[in-house]
Amino acid sequence: QAQSCHTTRPDPLSVVPTACHMEGRPTARRRNLVGMSAWLWALGISPWTAVAQDCPALAERGCFDQEFPCERCCDTRAIPVGDVKCWLNEIQFPMCCGLTKLRMQAAAMLPAMDHLQGPPAVCPPASMPHCFDKYFSCERCCDTRRGSQGDMACWPDTTPFGLRTLSFAFCCGMLPFEAKDRLAW
Repeated sequence: QAQSCHTTRPDPLSVVPTACHMEGRPTARRRNLVGMSAWLWALGISPWTAVAQDCPALAERGCFDQEFPCERCCDTRAIPVGDVKCWLNEIQFPMCCGLTKLRMQAAAMLPAMDHLQGPPAVCPPASMPHCFDKYFSCERCCDTRRGSQGDMACWPDTTPFGLRTLSFAFCCGMLPFEAKDRLAW
């Protein structure tokens, strides 16, 4: 006779199967739970913490409303720029979720780059527009004259604030080299 597996868990959204859940014939639901757990681990998310993300302390509360709450818009667990449905015109991830404040602090600590010469920087065609704002534009952040990773003020560590840290490779759209003049074999 099978024992009852109905126990109360502290996290109702937990997808971690227990030994009790794995008893008997694997059902589609059980296989789905195991797959979901593996998927969360692959993303670097512990299944035990797979609940709603908190709104970052640095977030601008005026950016959000009931339809677009901070907890959803600034949730960087899926992609580093939060829920892209939230961002339109001046309502942007860096400004609303507090990244611009951190960038301003980082920029104040780095040496000035007023000495850059040559043609103005151009934003790479595969860049992620949601990474940038009016203070830290794509042209500024992706300008490799400022360093091999562009302007380092654009990539401050945001993990202490519950956000994934944006990177040069993600935001500036690093594309593989494509040769235009190909020789036939």
